[in-house]
Amino acid sequence: MTPLDSNIAELQDLAQRIREDAEAVKSEAREKLDARRDKIRTNLTERMERLESNLDKAADKGGQDFAAFRDKVKSDRQRLKDKLGERRAAYGAFFADSNEEDRRLGAAIALDYAIATVQQARLAVLDAVSDRAEARSGTAQPAA
Repeated sequence: MTPLDSNIAELQDLAQRIREDAEAVKSEAREKLDARRDKIRTNLTERMERLESNLDKAADKGGQDFAAFRDKVKSDRQRLKDKLGERRAAYGAFFADSNEEDRRLGAAIALDYAIATVQQARLAVLDAVSDRAEARSGTAQPAA
């Protein structure tokens, strides 16, 4: 299992890469941007495979609760892949003949969605660390 500090450092690095990607859109050729996207997709696939591997290990050790969680994550992953494919096609079709204002709105929506997803991950990290601390101390903290 990856230590928490290492995961936090990876998130910080990811935030910097997001800034770099946003700057790259302004100056890089389409081919370079496509290569960036391919690298991101590869990294995402590797991360999801590692997640599934860790979930499988946890399910083997933890019983039905972890098995159910693993199945949910796998289902969510497939649904996300399906929706991303659908959205990519719909986005392309919708914005094919759109004006600059519509494209900016589309970009704003995509960024809002990404930020919301990161906020969900942030909350999940806090919940996991809190649960781990409570398990070690043997006391439950009152829910806020």
